[in-house]
Amino acid sequence: MQQKATDWVTLLGGNDRRGGTTAARRAGPAELIWKVALTDGIRSSPVLADGVLYVTSRDGSAHAFDARTGRERWTFAAGASVHSTPAISGGLVLFGCDDGAVYAVDRTSGRLEWTCAGGGPVLTSPIVQHDLVYFGANDGVFRAADRGNGRLRWSRPYDFQICSTAYASGKLVYFGCSDGRIRALDSASGADVWHHQTGDGVIASPAVADGMVLVGSEDSVFYALDAATGKVRWTLETGLGIASSAAVAAGKVYVGGKDGHLYALALADGKVLWKSRPMRSIIATPVVADSVVCIQAFYGATQAFDATTGAELWRANLGGSLQSTPVLTGETVFLATHPGVVYALR
Repeated sequence: MQQKATDWVTLLGGNDRRGGTTAARRAGPAELIWKVALTDGIRSSPVLADGVLYVTSRDGSAHAFDARTGRERWTFAAGASVHSTPAISGGLVLFGCDDGAVYAVDRTSGRLEWTCAGGGPVLTSPIVQHDLVYFGANDGVFRAADRGNGRLRWSRPYDFQICSTAYASGKLVYFGCSDGRIRALDSASGADVWHHQTGDGVIASPAVADGMVLVGSEDSVFYALDAATGKVRWTLETGLGIASSAAVAAGKVYVGGKDGHLYALALADGKVLWKSRPMRSIIATPVVADSVVCIQAFYGATQAFDATTGAELWRANLGGSLQSTPVLTGETVFLATHPGVVYALR
């Protein structure tokens, strides 16, 4: 099934995990289309496909809402709390659960298709490539499961937690670890290919562009590593740790810092092109929409900046949201907040 330009099927929009979209929106939202309050908080980000918005919640539920009206199409109850952002692959919605399993649910009916059980909470978002579903878990095991039936193809155990959503690129899959290592595994076998040691845990999700793995660490450094070897191409030191995943578009890298700044960096060498005035701590992932970059700050302010100059274009204050990345289309902004409210704005 070919992804449409308006679809938003994974954590950062598409399976390239770059957070880019063609839906430019330089004017701020002025009207509430609909909102829905769930029974518990939302720590994940919504995803969108074929006019349906999918959201997971800490109460262990996954929901499908009509993107136009907010009407609920179905609800699925998992075995425990869900912190994982869903991923859409063909007719499936996939997400991890605190019970240690990844669930695959039919995205039209909400019917369970399969589960792949593990030994610890799966906070990461699954990623699909070549009919394999990759995910790391808090039991320290990185796994690859068959997309069709959920059967485990291979697993790679470590002595640390994996909270970083993976990036699969060609023959390698990349992710960060609580021991501070950024790792590359062979995507077919799970064999170690390389690792790079940082100074603290890596919970951000990597992006890959121009032959570089791009990811920040809690050691306050953003790294650009050679995707084939793990050697350092360039680094940037920020004021505090980095939990925000990076978005890449038009030769720039955008990343938020716990120091409260949104940074725009040159992809080639890491030069700071601009950084925002300090906001609250940023751990959410930025979204790039042509000439606009959008970020969700710590206490509920969704802000948009000119991608070239860093000038603020608009902001929307709707309530606290720690990690949720907004979904942008040409007409609508979809937001999921920390208290558990889903908004559609235009």
